[in-house]
Amino acid sequence: MRMRGGTEPDPSRRNDGARAAAVARMLGTPLLPWQAYVMDVATEIDPDTGSYYYNRVVISTPRQCGKSALVDVDDTYSASLGMNRRIVYAAQTGKDSEDHFKEFRDRIMKSRLKQVVDRFRLSNGNMSARFVNGSTISPMAMTKVAGHGKQLDKMTIDEAFSLTKEQGDTILDAVVPTMNTRLKRTGVNAQLWITSTEGTADSTFFNDVLDELRAGDGDPRTCWFDFGVPFDSDPEDLSNIMRWHPAAGMLWYEPQLNDFSLQFGDNRRGFARAFGNLRDTGLSERIIGEDLWNATYCAPVGPDMIDGTVCFGVAVDVDATHTSISAAIKSDTGVSTQLISVLDGTGDAPAEIRRLAQRYNAAVCMDPKGPGASLRDAISDAVRMCDLPQSDYLTVGQAYVSGLENGLIRHAADDTLDQSVATSARTWSGDAWRITRRGSTGMTSPLESCFLAAWGVEHTPVEYTPFIL
Repeated sequence: MRMRGGTEPDPSRRNDGARAAAVARMLGTPLLPWQAYVMDVATEIDPDTGSYYYNRVVISTPRQCGKSALVDVDDTYSASLGMNRRIVYAAQTGKDSEDHFKEFRDRIMKSRLKQVVDRFRLSNGNMSARFVNGSTISPMAMTKVAGHGKQLDKMTIDEAFSLTKEQGDTILDAVVPTMNTRLKRTGVNAQLWITSTEGTADSTFFNDVLDELRAGDGDPRTCWFDFGVPFDSDPEDLSNIMRWHPAAGMLWYEPQLNDFSLQFGDNRRGFARAFGNLRDTGLSERIIGEDLWNATYCAPVGPDMIDGTVCFGVAVDVDATHTSISAAIKSDTGVSTQLISVLDGTGDAPAEIRRLAQRYNAAVCMDPKGPGASLRDAISDAVRMCDLPQSDYLTVGQAYVSGLENGLIRHAADDTLDQSVATSARTWSGDAWRITRRGSTGMTSPLESCFLAAWGVEHTPVEYTPFIL
Protein backbone atom coordinates (compact mmCIF):
# COMPACT_ATOMS: atom_id res chain seq x y z
CA MET A 1 0.00 0.00 0.00
CA ARG A 2 1.31 3.43 -0.99
CA MET A 3 -0.02 6.62 0.54
CA ARG A 4 0.68 10.02 -1.02
CA GLY A 5 0.66 11.68 2.37
CA GLY A 6 -1.04 11.62 5.72
CA THR A 7 -0.95 10.57 9.35
CA GLU A 8 1.25 7.73 10.49
CA PRO A 9 0.26 5.36 13.33
CA ASP A 10 1.41 6.22 16.84
CA PRO A 11 2.80 2.99 18.32
CA SER A 12 2.39 4.37 21.84
CA ARG A 13 -1.41 4.36 21.51
CA ARG A 14 -3.64 1.32 21.26
CA ASN A 15 -6.45 1.34 18.70
CA ASP A 16 -9.79 -0.31 17.94
CA GLY A 17 -8.85 -1.25 14.39
CA ALA A 18 -9.18 -4.98 15.04
CA ARG A 19 -12.70 -4.55 16.44
CA ALA A 20 -13.73 -2.45 13.45
CA ALA A 21 -12.22 -5.08 11.15
CA ALA A 22 -14.41 -7.71 12.83
CA VAL A 23 -17.48 -5.60 12.05
CA ALA A 24 -16.32 -5.36 8.43
CA ARG A 25 -16.08 -9.13 8.16
CA MET A 26 -19.57 -9.56 9.63
CA LEU A 27 -20.88 -7.03 7.09
CA GLY A 28 -19.34 -9.11 4.33
CA THR A 29 -16.82 -6.42 3.36
CA PRO A 30 -13.44 -7.42 4.84
CA LEU A 31 -11.10 -4.46 5.05
CA LEU A 32 -8.59 -3.88 2.29
CA PRO A 33 -5.07 -2.97 3.46
CA TRP A 34 -5.64 0.77 2.98
CA GLN A 35 -8.97 0.61 4.82
CA ALA A 36 -7.39 -1.29 7.70
CA TYR A 37 -4.63 1.32 7.89
CA VAL A 38 -7.19 4.13 8.09
CA MET A 39 -9.20 2.36 10.79
CA ASP A 40 -6.11 1.60 12.87
CA VAL A 41 -5.12 5.26 12.94
CA ALA A 42 -8.61 6.80 13.13
CA THR A 43 -9.52 4.66 16.16
CA GLU A 44 -6.37 5.32 18.18
CA ILE A 45 -7.22 5.80 21.83
CA ASP A 46 -6.20 8.81 23.87
CA PRO A 47 -4.76 7.42 27.14
CA ASP A 48 -6.00 10.48 29.01
CA THR A 49 -9.67 9.99 28.06
CA GLY A 50 -9.93 6.35 27.08
CA SER A 51 -11.69 7.40 23.86
CA TYR A 52 -10.73 8.44 20.34
CA TYR A 53 -7.63 10.59 20.09
CA TYR A 54 -8.72 12.10 16.77
CA ASN A 55 -11.94 14.06 16.48
CA ARG A 56 -11.63 14.67 12.74
CA VAL A 57 -10.75 12.23 9.95
CA VAL A 58 -10.01 13.47 6.41
CA ILE A 59 -9.80 10.93 3.58
CA SER A 60 -8.90 11.77 -0.03
CA THR A 61 -9.09 8.79 -2.38
CA PRO A 62 -9.53 7.98 -6.07
CA ARG A 63 -12.75 6.41 -7.33
CA GLN A 64 -13.36 2.67 -7.17
CA CYS A 65 -11.40 2.09 -3.98
CA GLY A 66 -14.07 1.09 -1.43
CA LYS A 67 -14.48 4.42 0.36
CA SER A 68 -18.24 4.00 0.79
CA ALA A 69 -17.80 0.51 2.25
CA LEU A 70 -15.28 1.89 4.74
CA VAL A 71 -17.70 4.60 5.84
CA ASP A 72 -20.43 1.97 6.35
CA VAL A 73 -18.08 -0.15 8.46
CA ASP A 74 -17.15 2.76 10.69
CA ASP A 75 -20.75 3.95 11.00
CA THR A 76 -21.86 0.47 12.05
CA TYR A 77 -18.97 0.10 14.48
CA SER A 78 -19.67 3.57 15.90
CA ALA A 79 -23.30 2.59 16.47
CA SER A 80 -22.13 -0.29 18.67
CA LEU A 81 -20.11 1.90 21.05
CA GLY A 82 -22.99 2.91 23.29
CA MET A 83 -26.70 3.47 23.77
CA ASN A 84 -28.66 5.91 21.61
CA ARG A 85 -25.76 7.13 19.51
CA ARG A 86 -26.62 9.42 16.59
CA ILE A 87 -24.75 8.90 13.33
CA VAL A 88 -25.37 10.89 10.14
CA TYR A 89 -24.12 10.33 6.60
CA ALA A 90 -24.36 13.45 4.39
CA ALA A 91 -23.83 13.52 0.63
CA GLN A 92 -24.24 16.12 -2.13
CA THR A 93 -28.01 15.67 -2.40
CA GLY A 94 -30.76 13.92 -0.52
CA LYS A 95 -31.02 11.38 -3.33
CA ASP A 96 -27.30 10.60 -3.16
CA SER A 97 -27.40 10.02 0.58
CA GLU A 98 -30.59 7.96 0.39
CA ASP A 99 -29.22 5.79 -2.43
CA HIS A 100 -26.14 5.12 -0.32
CA PHE A 101 -28.35 4.30 2.65
CA LYS A 102 -30.42 1.80 0.66
CA GLU A 103 -27.25 0.01 -0.43
CA PHE A 104 -26.16 -0.11 3.21
CA ARG A 105 -29.53 -1.58 4.18
CA ASP A 106 -29.23 -4.31 1.56
CA ARG A 107 -25.73 -5.14 2.74
CA ILE A 108 -26.45 -5.32 6.46
CA MET A 109 -29.72 -7.23 6.07
CA LYS A 110 -27.84 -9.95 4.16
CA SER A 111 -25.15 -10.16 6.83
CA ARG A 112 -24.77 -11.61 10.30
CA LEU A 113 -25.38 -8.13 11.73
CA LYS A 114 -29.06 -8.08 10.77
CA GLN A 115 -29.78 -9.54 14.22
CA VAL A 116 -28.72 -6.27 15.89
CA VAL A 117 -31.01 -4.16 13.67
CA ASP A 118 -34.27 -3.11 15.30
CA ARG A 119 -35.89 -1.58 12.22
CA PHE A 120 -35.31 0.41 9.05
CA ARG A 121 -37.38 3.47 8.26
CA LEU A 122 -37.48 4.13 4.51
CA SER A 123 -39.94 7.01 4.17
CA ASN A 124 -38.59 9.76 1.91
CA GLY A 125 -36.83 12.48 3.84
CA ASN A 126 -36.93 10.53 7.08
CA MET A 127 -34.82 7.42 6.53
CA SER A 128 -32.93 5.79 9.37
CA ALA A 129 -31.60 2.50 10.68
CA ARG A 130 -32.31 1.86 14.36
CA PHE A 131 -30.30 -0.73 16.25
CA VAL A 132 -31.37 -2.71 19.29
CA ASN A 133 -29.25 -0.47 21.55
CA GLY A 134 -31.15 2.62 20.37
CA SER A 135 -28.38 3.97 18.13
CA THR A 136 -29.38 5.31 14.71
CA ILE A 137 -27.74 5.89 11.33
CA SER A 138 -29.47 8.44 9.10
CA PRO A 139 -28.80 9.78 5.59
CA MET A 140 -29.07 13.50 5.01
CA ALA A 141 -28.55 16.06 2.25
CA MET A 142 -25.75 18.51 2.93
CA THR A 143 -28.19 21.37 2.43
CA LYS A 144 -30.12 20.23 5.51
CA VAL A 145 -27.20 19.58 7.83
CA ALA A 146 -26.85 23.18 9.02
CA GLY A 147 -30.44 23.17 10.25
CA HIS A 148 -30.28 19.74 11.85
CA GLY A 149 -29.64 21.03 15.36
CA LYS A 150 -29.35 17.67 17.16
CA GLN A 151 -26.21 16.46 18.87
CA LEU A 152 -24.23 13.95 16.83
CA ASP A 153 -21.72 11.25 17.73
CA LYS A 154 -20.42 10.63 14.22
CA MET A 155 -20.96 12.49 11.00
CA THR A 156 -19.57 11.90 7.52
CA ILE A 157 -19.44 14.66 4.92
CA ASP A 158 -19.00 12.62 1.75
CA GLU A 159 -18.04 14.02 -1.66
CA ALA A 160 -16.82 17.16 0.09
CA PHE A 161 -15.44 18.41 -3.24
CA SER A 162 -18.95 19.62 -4.06
CA LEU A 163 -18.85 22.29 -1.34
CA THR A 164 -17.64 25.86 -1.61
CA LYS A 165 -15.72 27.17 1.37
CA GLU A 166 -18.74 29.14 2.52
CA GLN A 167 -21.00 26.08 2.36
CA GLY A 168 -18.49 23.87 4.14
CA ASP A 169 -17.81 26.39 6.87
CA THR A 170 -21.55 26.80 7.43
CA ILE A 171 -21.89 23.05 7.97
CA LEU A 172 -18.93 22.95 10.36
CA ASP A 173 -20.24 25.95 12.30
CA ALA A 174 -23.54 24.12 12.79
CA VAL A 175 -22.24 20.63 13.53
CA VAL A 176 -18.97 20.92 15.44
CA PRO A 177 -20.43 22.59 18.55
CA THR A 178 -23.00 19.80 18.88
CA MET A 179 -20.22 17.20 18.83
CA ASN A 180 -17.86 18.82 21.30
CA THR A 181 -19.95 17.86 24.34
CA ARG A 182 -20.39 14.18 23.51
CA LEU A 183 -17.22 12.92 25.22
CA LYS A 184 -18.32 14.20 28.61
CA ARG A 185 -21.90 13.05 28.12
CA THR A 186 -21.32 9.61 26.61
CA GLY A 187 -17.69 8.78 27.34
CA VAL A 188 -16.95 8.47 23.61
CA ASN A 189 -15.32 11.26 21.62
CA ALA A 190 -17.41 12.30 18.61
CA GLN A 191 -15.80 12.12 15.18
CA LEU A 192 -16.32 14.11 12.01
CA TRP A 193 -15.25 12.37 8.80
CA ILE A 194 -14.63 14.43 5.65
CA THR A 195 -14.22 12.19 2.61
CA SER A 196 -13.90 12.86 -1.09
CA THR A 197 -12.04 12.48 -4.32
CA GLU A 198 -10.08 15.60 -5.28
CA GLY A 199 -12.31 18.23 -6.84
CA THR A 200 -11.89 21.23 -9.12
CA ALA A 201 -10.84 24.84 -8.73
CA ASP A 202 -14.37 25.50 -7.46
CA SER A 203 -14.00 22.96 -4.60
CA THR A 204 -12.80 25.70 -2.30
CA PHE A 205 -13.79 23.95 0.95
CA PHE A 206 -12.06 20.61 0.37
CA ASN A 207 -9.15 22.25 -1.45
CA ASP A 208 -8.44 24.42 1.59
CA VAL A 209 -8.74 21.43 3.93
CA LEU A 210 -6.23 19.41 1.93
CA ASP A 211 -3.85 22.28 1.24
CA GLU A 212 -3.63 23.10 4.93
CA LEU A 213 -2.95 19.49 5.89
CA ARG A 214 -0.35 19.05 3.15
CA ALA A 215 1.40 22.19 4.35
CA GLY A 216 1.63 20.73 7.86
CA ASP A 217 -0.72 23.29 9.36
CA GLY A 218 -3.54 20.95 10.40
CA ASP A 219 -4.95 20.49 13.89
CA PRO A 220 -3.06 17.76 15.80
CA ARG A 221 -6.43 16.13 16.57
CA THR A 222 -7.07 15.66 12.83
CA CYS A 223 -5.79 12.55 11.10
CA TRP A 224 -5.69 12.50 7.32
CA PHE A 225 -5.07 10.06 4.51
CA ASP A 226 -4.22 11.07 0.96
CA PHE A 227 -4.19 8.37 -1.72
CA GLY A 228 -3.42 8.91 -5.41
CA VAL A 229 -0.62 9.21 -7.92
CA PRO A 230 2.24 11.63 -7.15
CA PHE A 231 1.44 15.16 -8.27
CA ASP A 232 4.38 15.28 -10.68
CA SER A 233 3.66 11.90 -12.29
CA ASP A 234 1.79 10.98 -15.47
CA PRO A 235 -1.87 10.03 -14.81
CA GLU A 236 -2.08 8.58 -18.33
CA ASP A 237 0.49 5.93 -17.40
CA LEU A 238 -1.77 3.06 -16.33
CA SER A 239 1.08 1.28 -14.59
CA ASN A 240 1.47 4.43 -12.49
CA ILE A 241 -2.21 4.23 -11.52
CA MET A 242 -1.82 0.55 -10.68
CA ARG A 243 1.09 1.30 -8.36
CA TRP A 244 -0.64 4.06 -6.41
CA HIS A 245 -4.37 3.30 -6.47
CA PRO A 246 -5.15 1.71 -3.06
CA ALA A 247 -7.58 -0.87 -4.49
CA ALA A 248 -5.76 -1.78 -7.71
CA GLY A 249 -5.43 -5.54 -8.09
CA MET A 250 -7.99 -6.15 -5.33
CA LEU A 251 -11.29 -4.63 -6.47
CA TRP A 252 -10.33 -4.51 -10.16
CA TYR A 253 -7.38 -5.31 -12.43
CA GLU A 254 -5.36 -3.52 -15.10
CA PRO A 255 -7.50 -4.66 -18.09
CA GLN A 256 -10.50 -3.08 -16.35
CA LEU A 257 -8.48 0.10 -15.74
CA ASN A 258 -7.93 0.36 -19.48
CA ASP A 259 -11.70 0.07 -19.96
CA PHE A 260 -12.27 2.78 -17.34
CA SER A 261 -9.84 5.03 -19.19
CA LEU A 262 -11.59 4.51 -22.54
CA GLN A 263 -14.94 5.39 -20.97
CA PHE A 264 -13.66 8.91 -20.25
CA GLY A 265 -12.94 9.51 -23.95
CA ASP A 266 -11.42 12.97 -24.46
CA ASN A 267 -12.08 13.98 -20.86
CA ARG A 268 -8.54 13.21 -19.72
CA ARG A 269 -8.69 15.59 -16.79
CA GLY A 270 -11.73 13.68 -15.60
CA PHE A 271 -9.83 10.41 -15.75
CA ALA A 272 -6.83 11.90 -13.92
CA ARG A 273 -9.15 13.14 -11.20
CA ALA A 274 -11.15 9.92 -10.87
CA PHE A 275 -8.33 7.38 -10.89
CA GLY A 276 -5.24 9.45 -10.11
CA ASN A 277 -7.01 11.62 -7.52
CA LEU A 278 -5.53 14.74 -9.09
CA ARG A 279 -7.30 18.06 -8.72
CA ASP A 280 -8.95 19.29 -11.91
CA THR A 281 -7.96 22.92 -12.16
CA GLY A 282 -9.62 23.33 -15.54
CA LEU A 283 -6.39 24.68 -16.98
CA SER A 284 -6.65 22.79 -20.24
CA GLU A 285 -8.68 25.84 -21.26
CA ARG A 286 -5.96 28.43 -20.79
CA ILE A 287 -6.85 32.08 -20.45
CA ILE A 288 -4.67 32.67 -23.50
CA GLY A 289 -4.40 29.86 -26.03
CA GLU A 290 -0.93 28.49 -26.63
CA ASP A 291 -1.04 29.26 -30.36
CA LEU A 292 -2.12 32.88 -29.78
CA TRP A 293 0.54 33.37 -27.11
CA ASN A 294 3.30 31.96 -29.30
CA ALA A 295 2.21 34.09 -32.25
CA THR A 296 2.38 37.40 -30.37
CA TYR A 297 5.98 37.45 -29.13
CA CYS A 298 8.06 40.58 -29.63
CA ALA A 299 11.64 41.54 -28.84
CA PRO A 300 12.32 42.92 -25.35
CA VAL A 301 12.77 46.68 -25.12
CA GLY A 302 15.92 47.86 -23.35
CA PRO A 303 15.99 50.88 -21.02
CA ASP A 304 17.55 53.06 -23.73
CA MET A 305 15.17 51.94 -26.48
CA ILE A 306 11.89 53.23 -25.05
CA ASP A 307 9.97 55.38 -27.50
CA GLY A 308 6.48 56.13 -26.27
CA THR A 309 4.34 56.23 -23.15
CA VAL A 310 5.24 53.84 -20.34
CA CYS A 311 3.04 52.41 -17.59
CA PHE A 312 3.96 49.84 -14.96
CA GLY A 313 1.50 47.16 -13.87
CA VAL A 314 1.98 45.67 -10.41
CA ALA A 315 0.28 42.50 -9.15
CA VAL A 316 0.62 40.45 -5.97
CA ASP A 317 0.08 36.71 -5.71
CA VAL A 318 -2.31 35.13 -3.23
CA ASP A 319 -1.02 35.33 0.36
CA ALA A 320 1.44 38.00 -0.83
CA THR A 321 4.10 35.43 -1.75
CA HIS A 322 5.39 37.36 -4.79
CA THR A 323 5.10 40.78 -6.39
CA SER A 324 5.41 41.10 -10.17
CA ILE A 325 6.14 44.31 -12.05
CA SER A 326 5.54 44.57 -15.80
CA ALA A 327 5.90 47.46 -18.22
CA ALA A 328 3.63 48.42 -21.10
CA ILE A 329 5.05 50.71 -23.79
CA LYS A 330 2.65 52.43 -26.17
CA SER A 331 4.07 53.52 -29.52
CA ASP A 332 2.72 54.24 -32.98
CA THR A 333 2.70 50.51 -33.76
CA GLY A 334 0.74 49.40 -30.69
CA VAL A 335 1.44 48.25 -27.14
CA SER A 336 4.23 45.92 -26.07
CA THR A 337 4.34 44.39 -22.60
CA GLN A 338 7.18 42.73 -20.78
CA LEU A 339 7.81 41.32 -17.32
CA ILE A 340 10.39 43.45 -15.49
CA SER A 341 10.86 41.62 -12.19
CA VAL A 342 9.33 39.16 -9.75
CA LEU A 343 10.08 39.97 -6.11
CA ASP A 344 9.71 37.71 -3.09
CA GLY A 345 6.87 38.96 -0.90
CA THR A 346 6.02 42.66 -0.91
CA GLY A 347 8.68 44.15 1.39
CA ASP A 348 11.05 45.38 -1.34
CA ALA A 349 8.31 46.33 -3.76
CA PRO A 350 7.58 49.96 -2.71
CA ALA A 351 11.17 51.11 -3.25
CA GLU A 352 11.47 49.33 -6.60
CA ILE A 353 8.12 50.65 -7.87
CA ARG A 354 9.03 54.22 -6.86
CA ARG A 355 12.43 53.88 -8.55
CA LEU A 356 10.95 52.69 -11.84
CA ALA A 357 8.10 55.20 -11.85
CA GLN A 358 10.45 58.11 -11.21
CA ARG A 359 13.14 56.99 -13.67
CA TYR A 360 10.70 56.60 -16.55
CA ASN A 361 8.20 59.25 -15.45
CA ALA A 362 5.55 56.53 -15.61
CA ALA A 363 2.22 55.87 -13.95
CA VAL A 364 1.44 52.68 -12.04
CA CYS A 365 -1.68 50.52 -12.35
CA MET A 366 -2.81 48.09 -9.64
CA ASP A 367 -5.91 46.19 -8.55
CA PRO A 368 -7.55 48.45 -5.92
CA LYS A 369 -8.50 45.37 -3.89
CA GLY A 370 -7.10 41.89 -3.42
CA PRO A 371 -3.71 40.91 -1.97
CA GLY A 372 -1.99 44.02 -3.38
CA ALA A 373 -4.34 46.57 -1.80
CA SER A 374 -2.03 47.45 1.11
CA LEU A 375 0.95 47.80 -1.25
CA ARG A 376 -1.08 50.13 -3.44
CA ASP A 377 -1.92 52.27 -0.42
CA ALA A 378 1.76 52.38 0.56
CA ILE A 379 2.90 53.83 -2.77
CA SER A 380 -0.11 55.91 -3.83
CA ASP A 381 1.30 59.17 -2.42
CA ALA A 382 4.70 58.69 -4.07
CA VAL A 383 3.75 57.78 -7.66
CA ARG A 384 1.04 58.57 -10.18
CA MET A 385 -1.63 55.89 -9.93
CA CYS A 386 -4.03 54.99 -12.71
CA ASP A 387 -7.61 55.25 -11.54
CA LEU A 388 -8.85 51.67 -11.98
CA PRO A 389 -12.43 51.25 -10.72
CA GLN A 390 -13.30 47.77 -9.50
CA SER A 391 -15.84 47.42 -12.30
CA ASP A 392 -13.09 48.08 -14.86
CA TYR A 393 -10.77 45.56 -13.20
CA LEU A 394 -13.07 42.83 -14.55
CA THR A 395 -12.25 44.01 -18.08
CA VAL A 396 -8.44 44.18 -17.97
CA GLY A 397 -7.89 40.50 -18.81
CA GLN A 398 -10.37 40.40 -21.66
CA ALA A 399 -9.01 43.66 -23.05
CA TYR A 400 -5.50 42.19 -23.06
CA VAL A 401 -6.59 39.00 -24.82
CA SER A 402 -8.57 41.00 -27.38
CA GLY A 403 -5.51 43.17 -28.00
CA LEU A 404 -3.42 40.07 -28.69
CA GLU A 405 -6.06 38.71 -31.05
CA ASN A 406 -6.32 42.01 -32.95
CA GLY A 407 -2.58 42.56 -33.23
CA LEU A 408 -2.66 45.64 -30.99
CA ILE A 409 -0.73 44.11 -28.08
CA ARG A 410 2.41 41.99 -28.07
CA HIS A 411 4.56 40.57 -25.28
CA ALA A 412 8.27 40.09 -24.83
CA ALA A 413 9.57 36.54 -24.45
CA ASP A 414 10.06 35.54 -20.81
CA ASP A 415 10.11 32.04 -19.30
CA THR A 416 8.49 33.12 -16.03
CA LEU A 417 5.70 34.90 -17.86
CA ASP A 418 5.20 31.88 -20.13
CA GLN A 419 4.82 29.66 -17.07
CA SER A 420 2.32 32.06 -15.51
CA VAL A 421 0.22 32.00 -18.69
CA ALA A 422 0.28 28.19 -18.71
CA THR A 423 -0.88 27.85 -15.09
CA SER A 424 -3.31 30.74 -14.65
CA ALA A 425 -7.05 30.08 -14.59
CA ARG A 426 -10.01 32.42 -14.67
CA THR A 427 -13.32 32.74 -12.87
CA TRP A 428 -16.49 34.29 -14.25
CA SER A 429 -18.69 37.05 -12.84
CA GLY A 430 -21.71 37.28 -15.09
CA ASP A 431 -20.40 37.81 -18.62
CA ALA A 432 -17.01 39.08 -17.43
CA TRP A 433 -14.05 37.15 -16.12
CA ARG A 434 -10.98 37.78 -14.02
CA ILE A 435 -7.89 35.81 -13.20
CA THR A 436 -8.40 33.52 -10.19
CA ARG A 437 -5.44 33.48 -7.83
CA ARG A 438 -6.52 30.55 -5.66
CA GLY A 439 -7.89 28.56 -8.57
CA SER A 440 -4.61 28.67 -10.47
CA THR A 441 -1.74 26.24 -10.05
CA GLY A 442 1.16 28.67 -10.27
CA MET A 443 2.02 32.34 -9.95
CA THR A 444 -0.66 34.58 -11.43
CA SER A 445 1.06 37.90 -10.74
CA PRO A 446 3.34 37.92 -13.82
CA LEU A 447 0.39 37.62 -16.21
CA GLU A 448 -1.88 39.87 -14.15
CA SER A 449 0.78 42.60 -14.04
CA CYS A 450 0.85 42.57 -17.86
CA PHE A 451 -2.95 42.90 -17.93
CA LEU A 452 -2.71 45.90 -15.63
CA ALA A 453 0.18 47.54 -17.46
CA ALA A 454 -1.59 47.28 -20.82
CA TRP A 455 -4.79 48.74 -19.39
CA GLY A 456 -2.91 51.46 -17.56
CA VAL A 457 -0.93 52.67 -20.57
CA GLU A 458 -4.26 53.39 -22.31
CA HIS A 459 -5.58 55.20 -19.23
CA THR A 460 -2.49 56.99 -17.94
CA PRO A 461 -3.43 60.12 -16.00
CA VAL A 462 -2.38 63.34 -17.71
CA GLU A 463 0.52 65.08 -15.98
CA TYR A 464 0.12 68.85 -16.17
CA THR A 465 3.22 71.07 -16.10
CA PRO A 466 2.73 74.47 -14.46
CA PHE A 467 3.69 77.49 -16.55
CA ILE A 468 4.25 81.19 -15.85
CA LEU A 469 2.34 83.88 -17.69
